[in-house]
Amino acid sequence: MNVLNFDSKLCERTRRQLDAYVSNELLVETTAEVVRHLENCGACSSELESRLRLRAGLRRAALREMPPAHLSQSIRQRLRRAQPGLLAGFRGATWVWAVAATLAVIVGGAAGQQALRLHHARQTVADILLLGVADHLDCAVRGHNYPDLARSQDELLRRLPPDCAGLLPVVEEYLPGFQVLEAHVCSVTGSPRKYVHFIARGEGALLSVVLTRRDGMSLPQGRLLAADSVADVYRAHLNNMDVAGFQSRDYFGFVVSGLGQDRVLQIAQSLAPPARVVLDRSPAATNGPREVSKLGEAASAL
Repeated sequence: MNVLNFDSKLCERTRRQLDAYVSNELLVETTAEVVRHLENCGACSSELESRLRLRAGLRRAALREMPPAHLSQSIRQRLRRAQPGLLAGFRGATWVWAVAATLAVIVGGAAGQQALRLHHARQTVADILLLGVADHLDCAVRGHNYPDLARSQDELLRRLPPDCAGLLPVVEEYLPGFQVLEAHVCSVTGSPRKYVHFIARGEGALLSVVLTRRDGMSLPQGRLLAADSVADVYRAHLNNMDVAGFQSRDYFGFVVSGLGQDRVLQIAQSLAPPARVVLDRSPAATNGPREVSKLGEAASAL
């Protein structure tokens, strides 16, 4: 990424738009302007990364925060203060209806908490998937960091760290119809984060497989997001790219392309199980060198 100096007014305007940019709330034209500026301004790219780190941290904290145990009692007390006779003097079946009314209020509060947690979980998924999208756009699409003719398998293996060499045959096997053009360790300008990047071509499109360390981050799992994932693989459409992501013990994996969400999800579902096996048995999965593939305090600069 080339870092050029822009006037302070342009940087100031871009930074005012960063939160809306991350939330995909800008107009298409404005988004394009922000992307162009971030491509060439290291300071604003670092600011974006800092905001994404903070955002992800706040969401993780919110997801860990459970509703207080005294919620039910608090609601009852408020009902009594608002309607002193509402819960008093009921007997028999009438008391059952009073209890049911109170429980309805409590359940409504719990549903609100559940909806809030679901919103935070979905935003956390989007923030993590944005890592893979950013890496694909920065290295493969804008950087064109791959040869027009595919490198030989020996060349590709030499460009990978030893602990990730076992991923090459997995990527080749589970990307039928694709040709792996490039495999390397890629850096994020202005950040200590690095990632392993496979770039393939097939079905009329470029496709990236990105592996990057989790460093304490995690994709939310369980019943909360059961409708949003298939076999613990999540998908999204971000910055005009389709992405599907999964996690192993220590790594995130992303499949990114413009092939459509269903196709990208299908590829990621096939790739995820064997990739997890390779990553989890790798020595670097527990004590490997951090400089090889240090994950993500946040998304890379777009």
